[in-house]
Amino acid sequence: MGLFEDRLEEAADTAFSQPIPKTLGARIRFLLKQEKDLSRAEAARAVAEKIGKSQRTVERYRDNEIKTAKPETAAVIEAEVKKLWQPLVRARRLQEAITTKGIKVDVRGKFGFTSPRGTTNDPRYRRLTRRLDADVARQLYEAKNAGASDDDLAQIVADGLRDDYFTDGGTRAQTLQQVELTDIDHIRFGLPD
Repeated sequence: MGLFEDRLEEAADTAFSQPIPKTLGARIRFLLKQEKDLSRAEAARAVAEKIGKSQRTVERYRDNEIKTAKPETAAVIEAEVKKLWQPLVRARRLQEAITTKGIKVDVRGKFGFTSPRGTTNDPRYRRLTRRLDADVARQLYEAKNAGASDDDLAQIVADGLRDDYFTDGGTRAQTLQQVELTDIDHIRFGLPD
């Protein structure tokens, strides 16, 4: 995955109404509950396969006999829980983002401009935090799902920032044709509340 794909997935992964369980035992018990059609032992075996541990280790995690896991294992468990945690809430928040509310972006990179007078010779670093409208959010997620490159996704963000920030919805810099966003060293997305 590229930088943009990771950050868009991260935004969707944080779209919860309640935080994920905090303790290792609670996270394992949550994963075990997701294996509804299996017996207790089969569920432990299925979770063990997902996290790369033995069935017995999963049972020890469940029963709080082992209260901490190695950092790599803890990260895998957290990722598995986030995938399954509140799917309806996540889907609703994502739908709201692409239909009405838009998406927040915090980005630091080089911005260059093209207008009828020419192109900037010296793009400069800027850090912008803005809320992009729902059309931009929809374009971002559709392009990501279609397998667009980071450069294509960066251009969608740049176009959204051109309309929202640089031209201020058409009230200034009306001759600005294109904004280029390159050399991104920080980007984060967030779904609005």
